[in-house]
Amino acid sequence: MELVKLENRPKIVTMMAVAKCKKCGNQLIEIEQQFILPTHANPSSEVSSQPEDESSESASYCPTEAEGCEIFLHEDHLPEWITAEIEQSQWTKGKLKCGKCGLKVGSFDFVSGTRCKCELNSVLPSVHLIKSKVDLRK
Repeated sequence: MELVKLENRPKIVTMMAVAKCKKCGNQLIEIEQQFILPTHANPSSEVSSQPEDESSESASYCPTEAEGCEIFLHEDHLPEWITAEIEQSQWTKGKLKCGKCGLKVGSFDFVSGTRCKCELNSVLPSVHLIKSKVDLRK
């Protein structure tokens, strides 16, 4: 019997992000970075690698994105405690609080959705954490 080395197999590396409560340090989430969404998340669109010209840059300015106050999460890949909060509210609206100290660390809105402040006026992702309330480590 001969042993085969599998050194040349490609390794799949998953980049994880961890968010902790700023008040007490309780770990809130550990999530794959790909499930942290941009402000104007559209899962069906691909990211363009071509640079935009300056005229389109000013036209696509987004105050919500520029403020960077929120961390949007993909609703299909949430930790159990967030899913439990959403289910308890019957998929309506609610606040996300730290399980240890009770600090409000985010919210969700599946009813009306929060609209973006930019000219697109699109609906933002439904679940978010507040950047000033959490420490996010990528």
